[in-house]
Amino acid sequence: MAGELVPLVLLPRYTTYAGADTFTSIGMDVTQYSTAIVNVWRGNIIGTSGTIGVTLQESTDQTNWTTCTGTSADFDPGADTEAQYEATLNKRWFRIKVTTAGTNVAVSCWAIGFLEMRES
Repeated sequence: MAGELVPLVLLPRYTTYAGADTFTSIGMDVTQYSTAIVNVWRGNIIGTSGTIGVTLQESTDQTNWTTCTGTSADFDPGADTEAQYEATLNKRWFRIKVTTAGTNVAVSCWAIGFLEMRES
């Protein structure tokens, strides 16, 4: 039986990233949660040879981050597409990382979903 679902906003609608760089959210303590169910959407990428990669990450110390179990690093849901990802949470801290590449690149995206409470 699934645990209670708690709403989650990692990237508010419509967050825009400009320039080739790596952007991360603040790490959140997810000790009481077992799973993150995250819907990610992105618009069209503006720029020359623009790319985007989204990674759901976890950490024990907020210094060393690894890709969450159940997801892959640098996934791209596709232009004007919403995709759902389910990450198993094994460590204390959780965040989202967005990586952009290309010349004069810009993209808008959002990431929302739910955290599932651990069952006792």
